[in-house]
Amino acid sequence: MGKHSTGDAVRGRPALAVAACGVVAVLVAAGVYVRARDEPSGVAEAACPHTVRVVTASSFAPVLEALAPRTSADESCVNLQFTVADGRAAPGAVERIDADVWIPDDSSWMATAAGGLLAAKDVAGSGAVVAETPIYMVTDAATADRIRAAGGSWLALANLVASRSGVRLAVRDPGGSGDGMVGAGGVAEAVWLAKGMDASALALARALPVTRTVTGGDPALPKQAGEVGLVPEYALLPRLGATAPAILSGSDYAVMLRYTWLPTTAAVKDLSRVAALERLRNALTGVPGAAALGEARLRGPGVDRPPAGADVELPALARVRMGVLGAHHVDHVLATWYPPDRRTNLLAVVDVSGSMGEQAPGSGAKLIDLVREGCRALGGLLPDDSRVGIWEFGIGLDPPRDHRVLLPTAALSAPHRAAMDAAVGRLAARKTGTGLYDTILAAYTAGRDAYEPGISTQVLVFTDGRNEGDPQGITLAQLTAGLQRAKDPARPVQLSVVAFGQRQEAKLLAGAVEAVDGYVADLTTAEEVTAVFIHTAAGGLHGD
Repeated sequence: MGKHSTGDAVRGRPALAVAACGVVAVLVAAGVYVRARDEPSGVAEAACPHTVRVVTASSFAPVLEALAPRTSADESCVNLQFTVADGRAAPGAVERIDADVWIPDDSSWMATAAGGLLAAKDVAGSGAVVAETPIYMVTDAATADRIRAAGGSWLALANLVASRSGVRLAVRDPGGSGDGMVGAGGVAEAVWLAKGMDASALALARALPVTRTVTGGDPALPKQAGEVGLVPEYALLPRLGATAPAILSGSDYAVMLRYTWLPTTAAVKDLSRVAALERLRNALTGVPGAAALGEARLRGPGVDRPPAGADVELPALARVRMGVLGAHHVDHVLATWYPPDRRTNLLAVVDVSGSMGEQAPGSGAKLIDLVREGCRALGGLLPDDSRVGIWEFGIGLDPPRDHRVLLPTAALSAPHRAAMDAAVGRLAARKTGTGLYDTILAAYTAGRDAYEPGISTQVLVFTDGRNEGDPQGITLAQLTAGLQRAKDPARPVQLSVVAFGQRQEAKLLAGAVEAVDGYVADLTTAEEVTAVFIHTAAGGLHGD
């Protein structure tokens, strides 16, 4: 899905004056905290000519507070200025102040930055992790026992929550905090790794109604029995005492926040800015940085032990660390929490050949019934400014075309939603063949022609997976060639084909749609049908 900005969810610490190479102060303006010199610019430049402008997360700001006197007092003298901006508001702050470097509270936030904003990996240290903190499951003793009995893992937690078993979640706002994004993402990722991406999207959708989202700066500590708060170590440590709650770290993965060094493209083009950046990075990764991290209750990268100061023993972390959330995974989390992120231009294309009237495995419903339910659920998940169209296809349904337009693509206004419901109701299996290849090419071309800048374009084809009974139709090789000709990089289309129960045909089809980076999902169960529609709303189907 496309990225959409919200209001700047920026937070900061109270102003703290520090004397260093002149008077250094924390200035507050429009909710953004900036460290700057409070003296005539000529004096500052003569005494300390190197300036580094940093955008960082509120939980990392104490590290820079502690380092400022040291970096401005040594012989290389760096004038450190920083702006505090959390979550997906941060890339906007990076651009606004022409920052030299962004240090977010997790590497996954890179997915929310505009293309070209950040330097390529390894350039001036780009992508290096400078600090970490694990996320724990914090709950009452009885709920902790239930999680342990189910395996004590992040997957066990996800299953308990999704099954509506009475176990609930508490997370910080995923759009405004790393612990919210990575906490919710960690629950989803455990499902993704075990069961696939469609199941992950479904698990998030089922978890949201039983999740309390915490806004503001407070951690998501549990407030009632059965609630599991996802809390980072730096926020948990000062709140532990004699009556500490039950704390689990996850037996399958260690879910980590990774504070990441991300220089900007503009900064690395200027050798003087690169030199100043290197001085700051040396301070962060050296002895001064280690001391500052400890004071902020953060771990150095790869450190297995908690920072000093815990009054109770924290559980050991799993040996395997969960990987950084990829861009599509970040989209899942944001689109689950924020309906505007689901905005899309969608053409749904449904096979109505005879096999679609067969009963789906593990269900008393026919496959076409499940598709109807999925289309209606999809309509309910998409925001009003999405655009949706629906085709049905077989053989010669609208001669000479194999497909028939049931609903022209238009914005989801109230009348169009009513028309969509009626169109979905007309989907029914009939005695016809499957002009699959012709229809895929026609749908992809229609999606390309309907492309609008700033909104993702999806074509979702649901089929039994076979191309049969169409003697005048194109071949698989012709489909590949046709897609290659239709592809327009300036008008990208996300093509997804959902094939039910035909693995060999799905494999052949996957090779054909690879020409346009298309994706083929091979489903075998009724629950997978439901999950694929949820996944479409949460960011579209991808192979990553």
